[in-house]
Amino acid sequence: MNIPFYEYKTKLVESSSNWQLDFPPHLHDCPELVRVQGGTLKVQLNTQEYLVSSGQIIIIFPNIIHSYQTVAGDADSKFDLIICGLDSNNGFPRRLIGSSPTSPVQNLSELHPDVDYVFSALASEVSQGKNEQIIHAYLQILWQRLLPQLAITNSAQHAASDLTTNLLIYIRDHFCEPLSLDLLSKELGVCRFYLSHIFSQVLHIGFCDYVNALRINHAKKLLQGTQDNILDIAIQCGFQSQQTFNRVFKELCGVTPSAYRNRD
Repeated sequence: MNIPFYEYKTKLVESSSNWQLDFPPHLHDCPELVRVQGGTLKVQLNTQEYLVSSGQIIIIFPNIIHSYQTVAGDADSKFDLIICGLDSNNGFPRRLIGSSPTSPVQNLSELHPDVDYVFSALASEVSQGKNEQIIHAYLQILWQRLLPQLAITNSAQHAASDLTTNLLIYIRDHFCEPLSLDLLSKELGVCRFYLSHIFSQVLHIGFCDYVNALRINHAKKLLQGTQDNILDIAIQCGFQSQQTFNRVFKELCGVTPSAYRNRD
């Protein structure tokens, strides 16, 4: 099961080139761009789905849930990924956090040629040892050339993305404790029905299913990495009984916890 998660980014910039790009739903506090040089990439941004083809880029602002799926991996596919840290010298204005491009997919041929150039230059600079001054300069050029050509919206949908981020972070830090929509409502100061709406309409997974998936993922690590007995693991992961733990584990993994621990 692919579940949305919050991913911390601490690097100045990350750059990679891939013939296949598949990544589950996630979000982070940094802007992200993908250039498609060959093939087609399916990208989910919150509730919207986009197909990004050769000669296009997709611009993802901070705190937007997104996922990637390669439509057809072949020898001609090539996807270049840049994740920019929110360093004050990186050129991305903090005032745009919570906003998003109205049209996140852009044709490179319609943008300033510096945009395409910077993708290649950054990848080269990162691979050669990261001269921070040059990287800062490239990133400032990138955003100075790119942002004036984008229509940017700060709609209620994107304002809600901050709440989604806070929701995912809170659950990430407390999923082994007793959790309910009522408790989250009190902690986050939001109506429980609105939180339920975020799970169904933005995250596309029920609240209980989401929490159980996090707990079972943690339990799998404990089953493989410790000698703790199964009851102790169930309690450590937030389950009230071993019976419930066994049932949920088998539903998600297809085997019992003991069978999972003892497999080759």
